[in-house]
Amino acid sequence: MTSDDVHAVRPAVTVTCHYKRAGVLPPEEMLERFRVLAGKRAAGRVLDIGAFRLEDLLAYRHVCYLAMLDAKSELRGERPDLSVDFVDGDPANLPFPDRAFDVVVCRFSLCSTAKPESALVEICRVLRPVGQLLFLEHTRAPGVVGQAQDRAQEMLHGCRRCRLNVEVLAQVQRAGLVVRRADWYWPSAHVRAPLVQGVATHPDPQYRRELAWLRNPIRKTGEPLWPGR
Repeated sequence: MTSDDVHAVRPAVTVTCHYKRAGVLPPEEMLERFRVLAGKRAAGRVLDIGAFRLEDLLAYRHVCYLAMLDAKSELRGERPDLSVDFVDGDPANLPFPDRAFDVVVCRFSLCSTAKPESALVEICRVLRPVGQLLFLEHTRAPGVVGQAQDRAQEMLHGCRRCRLNVEVLAQVQRAGLVVRRADWYWPSAHVRAPLVQGVATHPDPQYRRELAWLRNPIRKTGEPLWPGR
């Protein structure tokens, strides 16, 4: 895939997260915690999905290459010291080869793609085996609050509004990643609550072998206990 091919990708429908709209911001405390997390862990080749503030870009200090998908246009040219490619596209159809990135940073983007589960599968595909996904999203709440979000989402069906009830942690796990850390934040009286930020990685090779054994425990005499060893 050439550079021209990468920049030719365009999203079919543009939906913006509630927290990225003019005059609406998530709690500054949560944003700052996530910037600190990204600043510490983002290194090497990094894909950033959904950056919308200058502070998001300034947080990167140990990056050799940065691809920014669906970032605010105002961020272009703000980091001349970095090799940055600004790319338009859909997180559910990333225009990058397999295992292209050491770290993927995703903020307030799963709610605004039509297929968040496909977006996470794509993130899993472009993430290197020892890579990390750093995420900050609003997610479906448990209990009666989550049920209210489900009903509200049904009423908003067809509107150009971000989804209220994406189950972020469950979707991350279904995509094949393991959640290593998850921190929660509950803004008061807000339908887009709670917020969750965290770190996810590919499963350890040992976990894959054990899972394969559990799925197929019956072996013939003489077969190795751990295939591939």
